[in-house]
Amino acid sequence: MENNIKSLTKACDELGLSYEFIDLDHNFVRVKMDNGWQYFELNKTPFNTEAAYCICQDKGHSYQLLKDVVRVPKTLDFLDFNVSSKYSKYKHCNSIAAALTRIDENFTYPIVVKQNKGALGTNVFLCANALDTEKAFQEIFNHQSKYYDYLALAQEFVTTKAEYRLLCAYGKPIFAYQRGSAAATFNVKYWENGEQAQRVTDMVLFQQLADFVQPIHNEFPMGWVGYDIIVDDKDDLYLIELNASPQFNNFIEHNSSEPVIELYKHALTQLSKQG
Repeated sequence: MENNIKSLTKACDELGLSYEFIDLDHNFVRVKMDNGWQYFELNKTPFNTEAAYCICQDKGHSYQLLKDVVRVPKTLDFLDFNVSSKYSKYKHCNSIAAALTRIDENFTYPIVVKQNKGALGTNVFLCANALDTEKAFQEIFNHQSKYYDYLALAQEFVTTKAEYRLLCAYGKPIFAYQRGSAAATFNVKYWENGEQAQRVTDMVLFQQLADFVQPIHNEFPMGWVGYDIIVDDKDDLYLIELNASPQFNNFIEHNSSEPVIELYKHALTQLSKQG
């Protein structure tokens, strides 16, 4: 049984909700609620609509939706230059050379280039120049790679003092943690480098993070989301991305499962109120 499901079942026990395991490994479970069975699989939950989940997964669409709501790094999207001709109408650039020109017109180096629907820091590159950017595009658009994505994003690089994830359930901030302690070194896979998730106990900072994302709740309400937020060298906050199916392994290993259980408890309670 994985940590997400462990925390879910503990939340159900504390709320007095009955549940049944469907698979032998106990990572697929259904919870009995007044409005019927609700299904959970690993880190996937019924707290968001399918559309909300897809918007969170699509970093380009998230940017377009929220760029006028909260501060986010400027972002441009690029469709695979070798995509099928039936999708050519969606291309903004027909070649790497054209893409590099567009980037030069909109950014100064360094920049971040990443795949649109990546997760866990895969295919995220800090590019110091056009050659680095070309290599990043080639990696993302590699049709032989299991991480292939047909859409790549070029993003303004923000010098980072710290990076946080704020976990919210139905608009209520429950807890936050710092994602490692070496964010300034572009440590996108901090957990692989011995870095730890550190729970935010400073309530002034926690409220600052909560206030920052508050406008999003009005524009794009979600039942279950982790907001990835960075603080730059001027102490300005930027939203980097949304995660509709966060995992908590590193956080639980170095902190406690109690905040995750509270997150599930609040989400389950709110879901039970929906007819």
